[in-house]
Amino acid sequence: MDTTRVRAIFVAAIVMAFAVGAYSYRARAASKGAQEGAPGTSSNSADYLHWPLPAADQKYGSIDGKHIWQYVKEQSAIAEKYRDDGHPQFWGRIVGTSGDVEDIQWLQDKYKQAGLTDVHAQPINLFLPQWSAQSWTVAVTAGGNTVPLSSAQPPYGSPDTGGKDLDLEAVYVGLGSEADFAGRDVKGKAVLIVRAGSGFSYNIGPADVMKRAEDAGAAALLDFDLRGGNYNIQAYRSYTTVPTFELGTQDGEKIRDLIGKAHGGDAPHFKIRLDAKWEPQMTALVWGTLPGQTDETIYVIAHRDGWFDAAGDNASGVASMLGLAEYFGKLPKAQRRRTMVFIGTDGHHQILPGGYGRVWLTANRGKYFSKTALLINEEHPSEVMTHGGVAGWSNTNIPMEWYAGGESRPQLTKIAMDAFREFGVPIWDEPTKTGGDDLGAFYWYVPGLSATSNDFLNMHTTADTPDNVPWAGLEATTRAYAKIIDEVNKLPLSDLQRAALSDPRAAGNAPLTQCAAWVQDSSKGCNPN
Repeated sequence: MDTTRVRAIFVAAIVMAFAVGAYSYRARAASKGAQEGAPGTSSNSADYLHWPLPAADQKYGSIDGKHIWQYVKEQSAIAEKYRDDGHPQFWGRIVGTSGDVEDIQWLQDKYKQAGLTDVHAQPINLFLPQWSAQSWTVAVTAGGNTVPLSSAQPPYGSPDTGGKDLDLEAVYVGLGSEADFAGRDVKGKAVLIVRAGSGFSYNIGPADVMKRAEDAGAAALLDFDLRGGNYNIQAYRSYTTVPTFELGTQDGEKIRDLIGKAHGGDAPHFKIRLDAKWEPQMTALVWGTLPGQTDETIYVIAHRDGWFDAAGDNASGVASMLGLAEYFGKLPKAQRRRTMVFIGTDGHHQILPGGYGRVWLTANRGKYFSKTALLINEEHPSEVMTHGGVAGWSNTNIPMEWYAGGESRPQLTKIAMDAFREFGVPIWDEPTKTGGDDLGAFYWYVPGLSATSNDFLNMHTTADTPDNVPWAGLEATTRAYAKIIDEVNKLPLSDLQRAALSDPRAAGNAPLTQCAAWVQDSSKGCNPN
């Protein structure tokens, strides 16, 4: 589709969302009952561990986790509306979709309610083709019976079946090592793999196993892990050359056992069809500002996109960002030393190079970040600790990876550690070295901060519902960030800024940054070599 037309359609959609405003996310969220699919589904009335406020910091008591948690529910409702409007399989707050447009409008409304100024949506042209699964069916046939596999989910970018229905013999290769493939003929067949590793991945793979299967002639790839349950799992970009699917644990074990019980030439068969397409899309950065006493800045960012309800990843981050906007928005301008800028970024779940918005911001860093004292990345700040495969929930958050300025900013590191401890934010004993996640696009040239749960059980699954996001965790992290901002505002800019390091993502982002017209105007298209 012509990029000019894409831009026009996107802008028109935003205007329509402004004009109509007919859908009440709050009402939809309030009408939802307990979420399905998660073992031992919890409730945010649960008795989570909750730190009392110190006498000296009672002012942060206005940051209410139960109030902020409602924003998680409202964003989940946006994703479910997109699902219910005719997208029952590939759904969520996915960039370039009508769900994305509604999310953009929702966040602008919240900004305005919090008292932010210069609220606007900046169009971001995703000028390289983006993948969208239209529909798919996966079933297993054995002993004359055909059973649909409801958990089957293609990873982003999986090749489709070319409009055909595939009927392929199923072969189980265990962990997919060379020993597992020894003596097995997989040519023209569908290979079933159990994904190895100590944790649960949101990537299809491992990549070397997938390549080994393809090199041996496999016609389709399916994998599953042993986390328990039977969730849909949406993986990041697949670089396979044949149709590929993730399966839930129960479906994977069912097929493995059918293969084990088969006799002679009576092996189970997979029946597979996948229809998908590639096309350019538009999304947006959503901006809002709280003017301060100076033109020095503090940025708070949170990626808006996510698959399925995407409650932990990343409605929780957007909700915490709004909690900060509301808290500081109630203060007189005279009590805000630095101007605060809030950005709901487009996200990073699409094709690599992903995160168009963060690449654009980095390419324009001289304009936006020359006087920045702090950039907070709000990403997965609250997720309940659960036990894989068991109907068990804990009463606390999962410990989080964190970064606070790196070794060259010991003052910021101490401020962050003290605040995390004071408000009860569980963190690993050592910070990451590079910022990680979306902060990885920024930490090398601005003072960065993030506390992120990246290994929670339900990430990228249909079980990542609002009930997985503890209100107490949202409250603790948001209060800690508020205290950190106040303490950073006591420091001069010279105590925080450092010479920029080299861009760790430069090579992967080259197709975007080589487009000078797009770097100048993010709504423009580009045809990189």
